[in-house]
This record gives sequence, structure tokens and C-alpha cells, in this order.
Amino acid sequence: MSRAFRITLLLLLLAVLAGLYELPVLRRQLARSGQQEQTEEQARREVIRAGSEGRQEKKEKIAIFWLSADDPRELAAVETPLLLGADPVERARVALEALITSAPTPEQRPLPLETSLLEFYLLPDGTAVADFSDALSHEIPSGISSEQLAVDAVVRTLHAAVPQARRLKILIGGQEVETLAGHVDLTSAFDLSAMRSAAPAPALPAPAAGPPAPAQPGKSPAPEEKKTPPAPKPREGER
Repeated sequence: MSRAFRITLLLLLLAVLAGLYELPVLRRQLARSGQQEQTEEQARREVIRAGSEGRQEKKEKIAIFWLSADDPRELAAVETPLLLGADPVERARVALEALITSAPTPEQRPLPLETSLLEFYLLPDGTAVADFSDALSHEIPSGISSEQLAVDAVVRTLHAAVPQARRLKILIGGQEVETLAGHVDLTSAFDLSAMRSAAPAPALPAPAAGPPAPAQPGKSPAPEEKKTPPAPKPREGER
């Protein structure tokens, strides 16, 4: 047996002995590392659970305007608990996404389910800008009634979620369009401050209409009827 072979064999033997010595230490280190990872994972889950519970406690009920179950030609407010927060932009996003996706029944959706809210902005002067996907105009049934209900649902839901918003401008695919699907005008902003729950939201600018003059019983009103002055009485010598 050569001297070089004996040295190589000795080195291999020493390596085996060192491995046998280090093996229990390595096992203990792996066990401690596994326990540490498990502890960190448990802590992470606890943080997530606590955050989730905290968010659930902050749910706020607001009115979401879907089609009425009794009369689909009208909107009905449904008090819905949502995680809104304090940021008005986030509040608007959550409320409008709930309007699109969370109707009580498919028949009560005023907006097509394929609709997406692409962007939402709130300008310093109170003007809100909601940018919807093309599906809002392409998938909605064409007609003045369905288009008006869709716009009113967006306007009223936004007003409930973000009361400080004064006007709403609706964009489609990042662009200003003339109408929603051929009928409802989208070139002007919709006035949120003058909105009434029982009436459609008017577009700005809206002409102020005065109250009609009350009609007298038994007489049809005549527009701008000119009154004739009474004839002068004749003098005594002229009779």
C-alpha cells in the first residue's frame, strides 16, 4: 500500500468521523429553524387575522341603488355594509364596484356585469370623474329607460358614498362620449348637490323651470293672456 493511498484513506476516515460528529448538531439546527419558521408563520397569520377582524369592525352601511325588485323601471336603495374607509376615492371605488357586482339578483343590475371601473378621480372643486370600461356602453340594452337608470344608479350611489362630491363626469374607456348608448347625454357633468332621491339626477347646466300658474276652476289657462283695460264711462252730457 503506497504512502499516498494511506494518506487519502486517512483523510476520508477523518471526514466521515467529522460528519458523524456534526450530524446531530445539524439536526438540532434544522429543528430550531423549522420551529422558528412555524412561529413566524403563526405570527403572520395572527397579524392578518387581526387586521381582517379590525376591517370587519369598520364596515359602514351605505345606500346602493339597484333596480327595484317590485318595479324594475325604478331604483331602490339597499343599505349595504361595505369596507369603505376614509379616503373618498377608495370609498367611491368600493361603492361603485359593489353596484356593478353585488346586486341582490341578476335582474336587479342596472349596469352590465362586464362593466369595470377603470379610474376614479376627485378634483379639488368637488368634481368627480368616473372612467368606465367600454362594456358599460356596449353591453347595456339600448333605450332611454335603461340608460337613464344606469346613470342614475351611478350618480345616487356615488352621492351616498362620497357626499362631498358635487358633480360627476362619466367617461367611457378614458374618452368623453356624447351619449351612453345613443340616448342619455354624457357631454355634461351630472349635478350631485341638486340630486333628489325621488328624481333623476339632472345634468349641468340645467335650466331652472318656474312653477306653473294655477288654473282657475272651470277655465283653461291661456298663455300670456293680454288684459284689455275697461272702457271709460261716458259723461253726463254725452248720454
